[in-house]
This record gives sequence, structure tokens and C-alpha cells, in this order.
Amino acid sequence: MMDQTASGQGFVRGFLWFTVPATVLILALLSLTDASLKGALVRFVNAMLTSFTLVSFVLLTTLFAYGDTRKRPLAPLFGMVLMVGFGALITYFFLAQGDLLMENNGSIRAQALSNIIRFGTTVLGMAVALVVVGGTLLGSLLNSPPKHILFEEE
Repeated sequence: MMDQTASGQGFVRGFLWFTVPATVLILALLSLTDASLKGALVRFVNAMLTSFTLVSFVLLTTLFAYGDTRKRPLAPLFGMVLMVGFGALITYFFLAQGDLLMENNGSIRAQALSNIIRFGTTVLGMAVALVVVGGTLLGSLLNSPPKHILFEEE
């Protein structure tokens, strides 16, 4: 009984560590800007649907490679094909609802392309940020002076 309580508390802590900084940042941005929030939920839902579908494709190839190394290449394939199809159907369903998620685009194809381009831009930005942080870390580690260990006996 005690183990379930500890794992539940760990889940709550992890959830709070994830959501509180994002919530504080969003509230700070809302208080500092006069921008209209019209369409923000629509853009968020579009980004989530597109990200789900594209990441499902990436996971599909990853799990296919994993299954191939385990000599069972079709084991994870079925589940991931279902997830990719599910994501594509959800995206198509919501985009086909008229102006619900269309963001002033003329067709479903245009909206999907717009979502993919935004997702690609975000991924590219994250990759550049990762390279900058990794390069700075590597540069600081390699550029530090060598440390000498002095023993009292010497």
C-alpha cells in the first residue's frame, strides 16, 4: 500500500514540475502583451494533431527498426500503423468540420501543409537550440585548464 502512495506522489510531483513553469510562463506572457488570443486554441489543437501524426510516423520507423533487430519486424508495426491511421483520421475529421480548425485556409490540404511547416520550423528551432547548448557545453569542457592532482606525499 505504501508503494502505491509513493508512486502517486511522484507522478503528481512530475506533473507539477512539467506544468507549473509552463503555466507561469504563459501567464507572464499574457500579462505583458496586449495580443489577442483569438485563434490561439485553434492553433494549439492544430499543432497537437499534426505533431501526433508526424511523431507517429517517426515512432513507426523506429519501432520497425527495433522489431527487425529482435527478429520480429512485424511485432510493433501493427500497433503503430493503427496509431498513425488514428492520428490521420482525427486530423482529417477536425479539419473537415468547416471553419473549426481551418485558420483562414481554403482547403484541408493547405491547412495540413501549414501545420507541417509550423511543426518543421519548431523542430528546426529546437535542433538549433540543442546544437548551441551542446556546443557551448562541449566548448567549456574542452577549454577548461587541466586539473592536476596533488598528493601530500609528493
